[in-house]
Amino acid sequence: MDRIERDVLINASQQRVWDALTSAEHGTGRAIVEKVEPESFFSWRRPGPLGPDPVPGNATLVEFTLTPADGGTLLQVVESGFTQLDLPPEEQERYAAGNVGGWGRELDELREHLEK
Repeated sequence: MDRIERDVLINASQQRVWDALTSAEHGTGRAIVEKVEPESFFSWRRPGPLGPDPVPGNATLVEFTLTPADGGTLLQVVESGFTQLDLPPEEQERYAAGNVGGWGRELDELREHLEK
């Protein structure tokens, strides 16, 4: 598996979802920002399991796409690059599988937080 895709419909404005994704008050960490299109698209490289820095062989690409939908915001998250991690294939697969569950929990928490 080299790609995870998750969609979540959030009953909040695009601006509120954008602010939650891009505000440091919700957490900080090391990353390399790849592309920013305010309120609609944000991508960054995050470190993998081999250390705290997002460097070649230890980074995946995370892309957030926000679109208006049903009076709220459809947030699509795609994480890719697991097969480019400097890990044996079975460990790449295990790391990706762990992130599948992690994105599910994180997006549920984000939706609950924004819909309060």
